[in-house]
Amino acid sequence: MATIVDREDRIIVYLAGQPRTEDSWKKDISDANRAMGEAAYELRNDFSRGDVAHRRGKFANLRVGVTFGGGGKVPSNVGNRTDAQTKAAAMLSRRPSLQRIAGFASSAFALAAPRLFGHYYETVEAVCGYNPKLQRPFEKSVFPAATFNLGPQAVTVKHRDHANIPYGWCAITALGDFDPKLGGHLYLWELKIVVEFPPGSTVLIPSSIISHGNTPIQKGETRRSFTQYCAGGLMRWRAYGFRTEETLEREDPALLASIRAEAEGRWQAALGYFSKYGELSKDHASA
Repeated sequence: MATIVDREDRIIVYLAGQPRTEDSWKKDISDANRAMGEAAYELRNDFSRGDVAHRRGKFANLRVGVTFGGGGKVPSNVGNRTDAQTKAAAMLSRRPSLQRIAGFASSAFALAAPRLFGHYYETVEAVCGYNPKLQRPFEKSVFPAATFNLGPQAVTVKHRDHANIPYGWCAITALGDFDPKLGGHLYLWELKIVVEFPPGSTVLIPSSIISHGNTPIQKGETRRSFTQYCAGGLMRWRAYGFRTEETLEREDPALLASIRAEAEGRWQAALGYFSKYGELSKDHASA
């Protein structure tokens, strides 16, 4: 486990690694990898060309959880292009091995960024409490949404996940059968950092503001990944009183004007959610 901090000692990236119960963790990682591979095979004729070639790379993926955006008026459960894909995503989310992986990433989030974790927790609880039909994918994870990158070579190209919370973290867990010394490294472009990213390891990064991707793996190897995140739209919807900006402007223009007036200094408030390495114990005590 390791952290990457900025010049103010704020933890901005957490390399969480894996649990110390290595043998049982390897079994869960193997099971999750196998389940995702089976899903990819069963859906091989269901994926379109656009499903396997997109801005993050050339591999199929499935999504699950709660999101908000794309012109929607209220938060909704994530859908996939076909019913078969949505059903497969739901089955994967119920898999005990993936439930454990999701829980580990969430616990790592709470450990390295307790204030930011609390912000996620309060928002997701409020949004899902407002509409009981919204289905969180993992019982023991604070993240409201996830993506299963099915591979067989889920090597992402340089990109940013701009729909995620700008100041938030997403969790990425690597799966597959590849030599991490020869490929599959995680690179954080603006930070000019490249790290080994072995199968079974988890990292937490601000994926919306730092360009990231993976180095290629060797021919014949496989790589899959499991990511968890939160759409920035969920935060805004809650801040606007469980409504869109358009509705807020019509119903309470004074509140919207106040929110807009605070925009210039909002980045400072966002930085306040990140813990400084030397103050982490204090943040845990007050969280």
